[in-house]
Amino acid sequence: MFETDFEKLLFTYSDAVLERARFAGLVKDYFPGQQMQINLILSAYDLGIAEDLQKTAQINNTFAYRYVKRLMDEYGISRVNADWVVSLWCVCYGQHMLKKPCDIKLASKGGNHVPAIQEEKPGVVTYGELFRYARSSVGNGLAVSGFTGESKKTIIFQNRSGGKPVVEVQSGAFSECEIEEAIFTDGFVQIGSRAFSGCSRLSQVIFPVSMKELGDYAFAGCSSLSMAALPPALEKIGAYSLSHTNLKNIDIPASLYWIGEGAFSGCKNLTKVVIPDNISELPDKMFSNCTALTKVTLNEKMDRIGARVFDGCENLEEIYIPDSVQQIGDGAFDNVHDKFILMCSFGSYAESYARKNRLKYELI
Repeated sequence: MFETDFEKLLFTYSDAVLERARFAGLVKDYFPGQQMQINLILSAYDLGIAEDLQKTAQINNTFAYRYVKRLMDEYGISRVNADWVVSLWCVCYGQHMLKKPCDIKLASKGGNHVPAIQEEKPGVVTYGELFRYARSSVGNGLAVSGFTGESKKTIIFQNRSGGKPVVEVQSGAFSECEIEEAIFTDGFVQIGSRAFSGCSRLSQVIFPVSMKELGDYAFAGCSSLSMAALPPALEKIGAYSLSHTNLKNIDIPASLYWIGEGAFSGCKNLTKVVIPDNISELPDKMFSNCTALTKVTLNEKMDRIGARVFDGCENLEEIYIPDSVQQIGDGAFDNVHDKFILMCSFGSYAESYARKNRLKYELI
């Protein structure tokens, strides 16, 4: 049971509760794969609930509802989830660990949710009202064009507004914003061009399975972005869409059929890439200046490698080019490792390319 495990964590590592980095690491270790619960716990933590529970003499509804309201207004967390996580902190940490008098019970689960923490003031702004919308370029739905909440640290993108589906984030909507986490509910299909470009604090994006397209420069320059698993139904990645991010691993889904120029360029922590059978072409500059890249596996259906695809991959020592490749662009392997060797078969296009460009090669 989640609540029991959370309480065990608190008792076992009681000295870590007021050390944010250590506490966050412990929560992630204790609950792998339960990202939503982790986000909820840390969102309440960042509002100062642990410190305030230590200071308060009585944990009552007034104390608890203040956090429910802030989680809804500032972080976009639903009423049910805010109620659950605040009651979790109040009971597990405040009552059981700190031994404080507590009027709050753990929130119930299931379809007939009765709030454990009662609303004290009418007229709470709903999370949906904090978003701005415009007509979407995708079908008849809406596109998110902005967010007016006080805290943009974690934004959960809702998939409906006023009875209409929300399917897109508009181009440039959050460019250079202070957002740190973006969580998309199922139904979103497109992220517009430059929608999150330059968001230097953005470290995690959770895509829904419905996502189909990432626009040009959608997350370009998000230098802290290290967690962003590409959704299984993704079809298009725009030019420079994920360039200059902090991604260490990229799993290209089998659904993908188009990738734009420089899509992953400048990802300096990317170490290895496997190109699946559905990708027959590497566009120009796709992995340029991925300085940590050491291993690339191409599929046997690959027919073209664009210009400067691996330019600046200074740790790339070798690559096998299958016989199916019939075109390699200029400078595809410029500025790679000094010991770089191109592996290919006798009589292949890759062999002639290596000879023409004076690259070291080995026949296999």
